[in-house]
Amino acid sequence: MTPTDSVKDRLAAYYHWNDQQALEQAIMVAGSQKIDFHEVKRWSEKEGHIEKYRQFLKRLRSER
Repeated sequence: MTPTDSVKDRLAAYYHWNDQQALEQAIMVAGSQKIDFHEVKRWSEKEGHIEKYRQFLKRLRSER
């Protein structure tokens, strides 16, 4: 599993169950590993959760 896959896995829990701990974990991985953000955005759009993806990015930027 790649770091990008890990972020997508954690975001899936956030997107579908509003799991805030999973969002925190996605932020931690994305903040410390090389992530394919284009792929995460593409996947988020496909999942129908682009607004939650934007929230993830906003939180990630504020953590840096």
